[in-house]
Amino acid sequence: MLTRFPATFLFAALAGFAGLTALASPASASLDVCNESASRVGVALGYYKADTWVSEGWWHLEGGQCAPVIESDLNARFYYLFAIDFDAGGGWSGYSTLCVAPGEFTIPGRTDCEARGHHTAGFMEVDTHNSPNWIVRLDEATRKRDPRPNLSSLIEGAR
Repeated sequence: MLTRFPATFLFAALAGFAGLTALASPASASLDVCNESASRVGVALGYYKADTWVSEGWWHLEGGQCAPVIESDLNARFYYLFAIDFDAGGGWSGYSTLCVAPGEFTIPGRTDCEARGHHTAGFMEVDTHNSPNWIVRLDEATRKRDPRPNLSSLIEGAR
């Protein structure tokens, strides 16, 4: 036997579904860093903005943790990343030099770091291929032994 539902029931069900759909938010764009190592790491980010280079840090990530370092659409193809492994030593680095400092920092410019009271670090280039969001994965296989021998003051300041 077929049972008919009143039109008000059907209308209420559709209205409820529409309300749930309206509450669902679209995925937000970002540059995320995922620490796939077992160690705690500190992450610094470099980028070009308004005709100047800027470096920022530190984001702290436990082993297995992911976090956004930019929480909006990415508006550049290239970003630069430097990370220190607090537990195993070494880190993730590259050939693009920018400034870093102990503790929380935002530093405009990428030259004369030491003369301005900062440290110079080699950042690795991250090519986002103009995607509005991107994930960088840090793992033991890509960790370098020592990104720079004299970063012990940064490690202490970044914890």
